[in-house]
Amino acid sequence: MRMPAALAALLVAAPAAALEEPYVAAAHGAKCDLDASGSLHCRYRVGASLEFLLHRVGESAVRLEVLRDNREGDYTLDPVPHGSCLFVRYGWSATPPPGLEHNYATVSTVNGAVYRTLRNCRLAK
Repeated sequence: MRMPAALAALLVAAPAAALEEPYVAAAHGAKCDLDASGSLHCRYRVGASLEFLLHRVGESAVRLEVLRDNREGDYTLDPVPHGSCLFVRYGWSATPPPGLEHNYATVSTVNGAVYRTLRNCRLAK
């Protein structure tokens, strides 16, 4: 039985429409661990197009290492941090769900946590 072309096109397009909001995707993709010296290191795998590390989280020498960031993909990292907060946003190929309250997530370099708002990220301790 052949599938009508319109139905086939809908099934192919469905994954793009089913993207998680950046907060959910970033929170699910976050993993933090302490190294032998007690420094906190976090890895963030967000969708298929974004992966980055924070080394020495909470220390004055915190360092961002971007492993993969394809702005044309599903998620991307803002190139400029906002104080101690990094922004994760939808990439150019993403189709955010209609009515989404926050189309970004923030990641704190102070504690490695993912937040829905810049205000909450800035208040992180």
